[in-house]
Amino acid sequence: MSPKPLSQEYIQRRVRSLAKLSTLPTIAMKVMQLVENPRTSASTLARLISNDQILAARILKLANSAYYGFPRKISTLNLAIVVLGFNALRDLVLSISVIDQFMLNDLEEFEVEKFWRHALMVGHGARILSKFFNYPVSGEVFVAGLLHDIGYTILLQYFPEQFRTAFAYARERKVPFHEAEIATLGFSHADAGAWLAEGWNLPDKLVRAIRYHHNPEKNLTHRDLVNIIHLADEICYSIGEGSGIEMYHSVSQEELEKKLQDFYPRNSYPLFFFQDKFRQESEKLWDFLDILNKKEVLD
Repeated sequence: MSPKPLSQEYIQRRVRSLAKLSTLPTIAMKVMQLVENPRTSASTLARLISNDQILAARILKLANSAYYGFPRKISTLNLAIVVLGFNALRDLVLSISVIDQFMLNDLEEFEVEKFWRHALMVGHGARILSKFFNYPVSGEVFVAGLLHDIGYTILLQYFPEQFRTAFAYARERKVPFHEAEIATLGFSHADAGAWLAEGWNLPDKLVRAIRYHHNPEKNLTHRDLVNIIHLADEICYSIGEGSGIEMYHSVSQEELEKKLQDFYPRNSYPLFFFQDKFRQESEKLWDFLDILNKKEVLD
């Protein structure tokens, strides 16, 4: 039996109230603020992060991982922050915090590891695109990429019947999942993610990147950020790095190449150039994700 239809107004109110219960951890928010302050020192950040032994241990382990490939062992949090840089540190703390907050048990319809791998790939891929398209704030694109599909976790945790209805519709009719959501629920995971971001009081540009990552043509402001997240998402799918939920996410190479040129007509790099860049990032991501998922304190 189909679940009772829920109004969009009800969903919005519910998700925004949930945002108050699932706020980003205080340390993550403080790190994001401190990184933006030019007077912040590595020792200030180290003192803050040291308040959470598990977080500090995972950052140290990541700094020593093959992902970063530093030639000598990094033994202190201070040194890790110096060699990683403030921006990379912010990305790590946010990644750990978000994944911990929304880590779900495996369901038949939901491959948790694949989902978070895709989120990280879009974040890292968006940062690659931002360098070539001269977007000035690489940290924004990573955050937007990491959070672009966060609405899926809201549906799975709080509206599982609605999620399964949309999933069944997508599978039976062989349509993209976000189209099935609109058809069956009247809203999509992109809407739910944007409502959560609004509840967190994130900047409007990040809210828009989440809301319009499937349909950037409907967006009217902050177009560069929204377009970069859309392209990063599509390029990830084009190299087989999908979320594990969109079964029929079918954008042809030709369509994606055209979008690339339409969004950035001065871009002189073809699609395969960016696909290669994304694949290089993809090869390094397994160790990164494995460490993010482990919460033990190092000896």
